[in-house]
Amino acid sequence: MISKSLTYDKFRFGQVIDDDVLKDTFRMRYEVYVEEFGFEDRADHPGGLETDEYEKESIHFACLNETDSVVGTIRLVRHSDKGFPIEHATTLSLPGEKPEPDKIGEISRLTVTKDLRRRKEDGMYGVESYLKKKEGGILPDDGTIPKEMAGRKNPIIVLGLYQVMLHESLRQGLTHWYMITEKKLFYALKKYGFLFHQIGEPVQYHGERVPYFADIHELLVNLKHTDAGMYDLMLTGLEEEYRPDI
Repeated sequence: MISKSLTYDKFRFGQVIDDDVLKDTFRMRYEVYVEEFGFEDRADHPGGLETDEYEKESIHFACLNETDSVVGTIRLVRHSDKGFPIEHATTLSLPGEKPEPDKIGEISRLTVTKDLRRRKEDGMYGVESYLKKKEGGILPDDGTIPKEMAGRKNPIIVLGLYQVMLHESLRQGLTHWYMITEKKLFYALKKYGFLFHQIGEPVQYHGERVPYFADIHELLVNLKHTDAGMYDLMLTGLEEEYRPDI
């Protein structure tokens, strides 16, 4: 079961509040991180569930299909005495004064089931067919779109997961996000108006990963100015008392 859910097409997005659904998110992460990409060692994840020490400190989100199977996951790690995962991965250089830790959430474990990545060229997030080659994608750098890709739709799983995570961040009073990920996800989010800033050097962890930081208010201001339609969409379904004054 998921709560505060939003529905797009045949998919429902929301916060995980049920142990069975939570196990399904761990199972799907295992399929992607262990079986498909080999990022994690099977021996470290008995029972076919990919987990780490931050699960209890995290708010988990899922995308369910029409049969209520988990087809996408993301989590938001909250501050605890363990610190944030990103802080143990690399040295961070934040712009300006660091916010209070309880105002920060770290975005991690974004996964999309292999069955829903539209093209064989698409990697773990299913965004490569939306990006230029210099951004880590497969489109020509001159911006042209090959005829066979002209009918693309927005990457609904990624955007839906970020939408419900944004909503809960605003409900929780969070002001900033951490994220350490591949550049191609950064470029995909930038393409849709989600403004993140690099805050450290790339590190080798499951391939090259880059640390990023976002001021949620700044991100929403940028989104409204660059794509008002996407801004309205991202806030659709959020209770009025949590909507930002922008």
